[in-house]
Amino acid sequence: MRVALIGCGRIARVHRSYLENIPQAEIVGVFDVVQQAREAFVSGAAFPAFGSLRELVEQTRPDVAHVLTPPPTHAPVALELLASKVNVLVEKPLAMTTAQADEVLAAAAESGAWVSVDHNRFFDPVVQRAATAVESGRLGEITGVDVFQGAEVGEAEKMLAPSDDWRVNLPGGMLHNLASHPLYLMRRFAGPAKRVQVLATELAAGKLSEVRLVAQGERCLAGVTMSARTQPFMNRLSIFGTSGTIEVNLNNMTLIERRTRRLPKLVGKVWPNLDEARQLVGATASNTFAYVSGKQRFYPGIGGHLQSLYASVAAGGPPPVSAEEGRDVVAWYDQILEAAGIEPSEGADAAR
Repeated sequence: MRVALIGCGRIARVHRSYLENIPQAEIVGVFDVVQQAREAFVSGAAFPAFGSLRELVEQTRPDVAHVLTPPPTHAPVALELLASKVNVLVEKPLAMTTAQADEVLAAAAESGAWVSVDHNRFFDPVVQRAATAVESGRLGEITGVDVFQGAEVGEAEKMLAPSDDWRVNLPGGMLHNLASHPLYLMRRFAGPAKRVQVLATELAAGKLSEVRLVAQGERCLAGVTMSARTQPFMNRLSIFGTSGTIEVNLNNMTLIERRTRRLPKLVGKVWPNLDEARQLVGATASNTFAYVSGKQRFYPGIGGHLQSLYASVAAGGPPPVSAEEGRDVVAWYDQILEAAGIEPSEGADAAR
């Protein structure tokens, strides 16, 4: 499949590095409005750069385009590509508002092309292990899912200072750029939500501080907590079942599985600690070896997602992340902004 990359920033380089090892995909061109960025991106490459999206589509005829630009541009760029019947993979989030997301889904249905979203953390190896445990029934019936999304040191302070950083200027601030991750993980493990309730507070005008979202998923009750201030910086996924629980540290890429065992009382007080220590030491050693040997790189979930995506569509199947999943995430974020009293924005002025 002929692939175009829209945007030549840092995340585009990550997509490019993984695409180069996917046999079903060939990069045929890139587009960026910034001349210096696009020229640097194609230096030494076998594909051209374009300063016009229309020229890129007309001259390279891509089958798939990856939209890797800032969020306010996602929906406008996707709509232009879909009008040319190009399949689209959008970096998260799918759109800035639910109305925009609905417009993208309608355009995809009209064009016959597919739209997918890069919900990459679900494809991280450690999260895939958790998904396998759930699907195998090893945890029993799933009774709950909790996800925590933090922000790195200094992110809250950045939101309070004037900045031209597009992440700071999103509705809700830095958390807008991060919110998709916990929301799509919640949906994947708890199922589509039948009902959602949200509490949210502001750090400053238009900047989210703390968020608590509770959902009644098809599978179980679930919750998402987001914080711009909590330190140390944490990203965690917890899955609770009738026969066991799993806790995934998404920063350190480690997984702890806890199961009930029939043990003498004294041993039962000590064994869980020893077992957790064994799992942590084993995961740390395995991760260290994987990074040192080059078997695991940064953003491994992007690599896993792209491999799964191109294998699926090449075989005539659907993308592994549906457009409806992306739409749900956008709709929940709209609810978060409403709970905090923050006006959503389609970011039309930033679309290029």
